[in-house]
Amino acid sequence: MKYVNRKGVDLSVFSMGTVQLGMDYGFGEFSSKPKKEYAFELLDRAVANGVNNIDTANNYGESEKVIGEWLQTKKGEKPMIVTKIGPFDHSSPEALLADMKAQTDKCLETLGTDTIDILMAHYFEDWEQHPEIVSGFFADLKAKGIIRYSAISVYSRHDYKAIAKAGFDAIQIPLNLFDWTQIENGGIQALADAGMMIFARSVYLQGVVFMKPEELDPRMDFCRPYIEKFRALCDEFKMSPPVLAISFVLSVPGITTVVLGCQTLEQIDNNSQMMDEVRYLTDAEMAKIREAFVDIDPRVINPGMWFNHT
Repeated sequence: MKYVNRKGVDLSVFSMGTVQLGMDYGFGEFSSKPKKEYAFELLDRAVANGVNNIDTANNYGESEKVIGEWLQTKKGEKPMIVTKIGPFDHSSPEALLADMKAQTDKCLETLGTDTIDILMAHYFEDWEQHPEIVSGFFADLKAKGIIRYSAISVYSRHDYKAIAKAGFDAIQIPLNLFDWTQIENGGIQALADAGMMIFARSVYLQGVVFMKPEELDPRMDFCRPYIEKFRALCDEFKMSPPVLAISFVLSVPGITTVVLGCQTLEQIDNNSQMMDEVRYLTDAEMAKIREAFVDIDPRVINPGMWFNHT
């Protein structure tokens, strides 16, 4: 397992996402949430493979509860837990503060801990409505030792440069080699310059990297030329699609770790092994990827448009 040091912490480049541990999620054979015993096995396997940070949220069904019960079975050093709160009650400043405190207290109780390693505001809009109050609340939690690091989760349409100035220690962003929006506009660089831990999700763009041109749904035919380019780059770089996808993300300056959900022990083993195959791409390789995708059809990077266009 590879590790990246940020803010004095060595974080595994594979961060385990756990929405699937608390609720039915995804499609197919493993779409139902696992029994607690199997969820514990998944968490144990991740840690055994070197994963040292676990991602969850207070609205991921019973995920926090499962993780909290699992933590109680562990002795010695435990992985970092990243959890999220929101949305918040903005009816008044008093209501906002009370709601954030209530949600934080509930996370502490559910996880069975006195300190949360990384607490995120789950929605950029919550911060955007009252930035001073939200940032101040998180700073106060950190000062009191209730959380170790403050954080926020965003989408690529949001203002990363504003977030870089907000005082958060960490951020979770969507990033994949098809979407150059926040690379081109300097948003990710601003986060890196601020010294933030950057957790990247959606690195496979909901499975696009695994698609084959000849197997595309006709409604997604606009993706064909880009998938063909991606496959050609995989051949040229001698990398499998998922390895290239992750290598790209980790090669973007400032990215700390990638969040991958796993529903089976085999997936955890495969993802962990894949991290040993991942490498930092050369400037020339990154330039080729940029040339292929910087002017991409916007429908490709917006899953909401895949089957809803005419």
